[in-house]
Amino acid sequence: MAKRRKFRVYLAGPISHCSDTQQRGWRDAVKREYGTRMEFLDPVENLVGPEASAYEVVESDLRLIEQADGLLVNMWRESIGSAMGVVHAQGRPVVAADPNHIESRMLAFFVDAVEETPLKGAKALLNLLRAESGWRVVKSEGREERFERRKILEAVRAACRQAKRDDVAIPGRVLPAVIERLGRNDRRMRKAVTTTDVDRAVTSVLERLASDAARAEAVTGVLDAWRGRHDWKRSGAARSDRARDRPPSDPVRTGRIPISCGKPHATIWGTTVRSLKDVPSPAREVLRSISSVPGITEIRLAEFNSRESRSTCQAWAGASRTPYVIEGKLYDRGPKGTMQQFRVWVQFDADKETVVAEMERALRRDGRWAAS
Repeated sequence: MAKRRKFRVYLAGPISHCSDTQQRGWRDAVKREYGTRMEFLDPVENLVGPEASAYEVVESDLRLIEQADGLLVNMWRESIGSAMGVVHAQGRPVVAADPNHIESRMLAFFVDAVEETPLKGAKALLNLLRAESGWRVVKSEGREERFERRKILEAVRAACRQAKRDDVAIPGRVLPAVIERLGRNDRRMRKAVTTTDVDRAVTSVLERLASDAARAEAVTGVLDAWRGRHDWKRSGAARSDRARDRPPSDPVRTGRIPISCGKPHATIWGTTVRSLKDVPSPAREVLRSISSVPGITEIRLAEFNSRESRSTCQAWAGASRTPYVIEGKLYDRGPKGTMQQFRVWVQFDADKETVVAEMERALRRDGRWAAS
């Protein structure tokens, strides 16, 4: 069996105007503790020399970051270079150590986790790298997908926003604790965790934070928001089953899902849409099926054209790169065109894929799904 490559970790932290001890002390401690499990890319050891230009110094550091699997940044004091390194990480797992409680909101937002010491940060980063590289998530319908730590972060951030809690460091304190709890499950389930495992782990961590006097105020209402988020996910399948037995109610007319168009008469039907009743059938029934899916907050009609068409009234949808947005196309034959674009806003960005799957299921059930 081939020996597995160690994770490569870039050690970011202040260098300029620092003593040798300040530059190397914490880095050496991390290497001693985790050198058997991680390979370290150390900018102190890779200094390009006193004759190097500023361009060469910066470019050398950026190359090291691009070679890394993840970043450990010790922000024992504010450092522009370290902060720029975090931004340049570009999706790699990043853990920050904040031993002097600088508590930078900007840094906390861009990293995956914030720990009190570099050694704790190295442990959290190792767990994140292991999860990101080897775990799978088993969905409720049985299919599997790659584990993505950012989905947990986004979901916790959404719960914080809903609870009107503005401590941006909370998601970064939740994630490493959740990964550690799931890690025990990982060994038992052969590197596969279920969505239920994730829900329970986040709930448990939030409960622990709520019982901590130092953190209780920062997470007030977040646990309720998290539980509410999963209430509709758990009940969504039952609602879909009931919808087969009777026509769904009109959620727009009851005020639950707003629907609109960007400009007057900017639709293939030549009408201004302010509610579902303004859309002629059968497109109205298609939008009604979409509106019945839990987790949707708004539907907005966008551009239209006559270049794309289908033989019957159908719709297609897919997750957008824009946060909280699902892109869709509605095919119908109106006086001004045959394809109407639309956007669906969801309550939680991390649930976009789930909402898209529910939309497809509802449209397929009604014979209205258009293959892309």
